[in-house]
Amino acid sequence: MEVITSIKDFQKLSSSVITVGNYDGIHKGHHDVLEYIVQEGKKRNIPSCLITFNPNPFYVLSDQPKPINLQSQDLKLKALEKIGLDKVLIIPFTEQFSFMTAHEFAETILKELFNPQVISVGTNHFFGHNKEGDLSFLKVFCNQNNIHLHVPEMIKHEDNTISSSLIRSLILDGNSNKVYDFLGRFYGFEAKIVSGSNRGKTMNYPTANFIPIFENQLLPSSGVYLSRVFLDGETYFGMTNAGVRPTFNEKKFVMEVHILSDKFGNLYDKNFYIEFLDKIRDEKKFDNMELLIKQIEKDKEVCIELIDTFKEKYEI
Repeated sequence: MEVITSIKDFQKLSSSVITVGNYDGIHKGHHDVLEYIVQEGKKRNIPSCLITFNPNPFYVLSDQPKPINLQSQDLKLKALEKIGLDKVLIIPFTEQFSFMTAHEFAETILKELFNPQVISVGTNHFFGHNKEGDLSFLKVFCNQNNIHLHVPEMIKHEDNTISSSLIRSLILDGNSNKVYDFLGRFYGFEAKIVSGSNRGKTMNYPTANFIPIFENQLLPSSGVYLSRVFLDGETYFGMTNAGVRPTFNEKKFVMEVHILSDKFGNLYDKNFYIEFLDKIRDEKKFDNMELLIKQIEKDKEVCIELIDTFKEKYEI
């Protein structure tokens, strides 16, 4: 898969099959569109292409942007390559670029650079300044240029339309066990170890504090989770706490993981990938450390009991 990171470096194509969008998270709905354009490209013997943006336009257009990304750009590109795309154009999204009209985008980028035979987008797709490039606009453009417009039906699960926005809401609401049905995998991210208070050791529950490697990564809601850590080719189940540790009157949001394995060495000075499998309880303030330790013991028992359930249900 060829990745081009600026419009000026893109060599014009004589023909293509293309889709446009952020494709954050590469969820089940995204797969439907992406797999279609890959198949169409192979059938027509022309490149399958994606135009996407970096950073997410939200960070440029929002007055108070917060981390919302479901996936880093590196992981997104790996997922796209696995699906089988031929080319990805990553357009740097700036305030200046945000003023490009839908007509300009369609003529100077879609038509001039890609000359598509087929365009595939979702029903809620739009592009251009003030979101003027909606489906109605695209239908007219495709009719005028003899382009086949493919608009697949929205993929649903339990009457909910699968979307990145819905998945973010599930994560922020602590419904991590439901995310799998929409995302097609458990939510997680690449992480690195940071220094902590070392308080876990004194409670006989050593933990490793971590933060996402990708700074715009969406964080889980506060609480205790059954988690899974991937490190050096090995997989470990863990118990992860996310929150402000109210028992100790702290304010900073912290994530820390306790590995549920005696065979595990340590995470320090290493990067790893962590998944949040299930939220077992909300964060809670305890009157003293002894009560907290008793609760942690109960949390560990719950996590261990859940492991077999998850292994059987998801074959992990």
